[in-house]
Amino acid sequence: MKNPKKKKLSFTKDKKEFQSIIETIIDTETIIKMIEDNYYQTSMQDVDDADVSINHLENIFTNETYYLAMKIVPLLERKVLYLSYIENCRLNDICKRLKLQKREVILLRNKGITHFKHNLELLYKADRLKKGGNS
Repeated sequence: MKNPKKKKLSFTKDKKEFQSIIETIIDTETIIKMIEDNYYQTSMQDVDDADVSINHLENIFTNETYYLAMKIVPLLERKVLYLSYIENCRLNDICKRLKLQKREVILLRNKGITHFKHNLELLYKADRLKKGGNS
């Protein structure tokens, strides 16, 4: 049995309503796509900015000697040092970001510190020689 109180919508009204719903969905999808694109561009910019920071760890030093000593540390070692000490990343996180094994990251961190210390010694010796000191 049909409900006599129930109104029948005309086909044209249903079609217009259906068309309106479709347009709303399409508009929503367009908006979502725009948001996703913007998010992607922003994320990529953040990645680019992070790379600049990672690649230029030496910029944290105001002392020119420290700056030069870090500048000549190999890039991958600088990245590991940056992630370890500036961003305070855990070993597993560094491994994932740089796609390296734990032992490689530990070795690179140790080599980076050693290179930095060695570079500082060389630069201090060169500075002393410039100034005319013997030791």
